[in-house]
Amino acid sequence: MIVLPRNHLITSANSDVGKLTKRDIERILRQWVKEKPVVKSVRSFQIARQRVYQLINQYTRKGEYPVLRQSRRTSEPIDECEEALILETYQAHTVGPISFEKKIGETQGIYIPHNQIYRVLLNHGLVEINREKRQQR
Repeated sequence: MIVLPRNHLITSANSDVGKLTKRDIERILRQWVKEKPVVKSVRSFQIARQRVYQLINQYTRKGEYPVLRQSRRTSEPIDECEEALILETYQAHTVGPISFEKKIGETQGIYIPHNQIYRVLLNHGLVEINREKRQQR
């Protein structure tokens, strides 16, 4: 039996430790409703005792299972005039998005992020996805 320290998790105990899913939260709260000890949930899900009590408090206050937040920001839509400017400038200078960002800043005096430039060029088929750069480092 592996004893977990009070403040830290041991990843060697279970290598697939990750975030709690909606299903995990429901299972933890069902165990609590059945009056199972909190320590059992802490050990099986390898989370802090404080997190279990936090879920219980949210459940008792609202009367329903806690809802997880979206973990990422939504992307902003690309302005049509910026898209036209990107495509127009790309015809004159065929360079990568980072150099392209600097070139637009120098010539037009407008800042457009290179990720947004890349997205526009990708949507119009002017750039191909480089699979080597997409791999996890």
